[in-house]
Amino acid sequence: MTEKLVAVKKENGFITHFLTDEHRMITLEEAQQMARGGELDSLTDLHADGRWEIHDGEVHKEGNNLADLPEF
Repeated sequence: MTEKLVAVKKENGFITHFLTDEHRMITLEEAQQMARGGELDSLTDLHADGRWEIHDGEVHKEGNNLADLPEF
């Protein structure tokens, strides 16, 4: 089962931690590893400035709205 990112913690404008829908606080590095391992819903990579990527076969999508998640 994959987890979803529902909130962020920032330091100096950059994301340092995420809160998942399973109520777990994880570091940016842990979230990156989870994304690359297919453990996060849809995401395959993410970055401290809020950018995200989805690679699904031939499809490559990018966005930049993770920083807009509510802060905790």
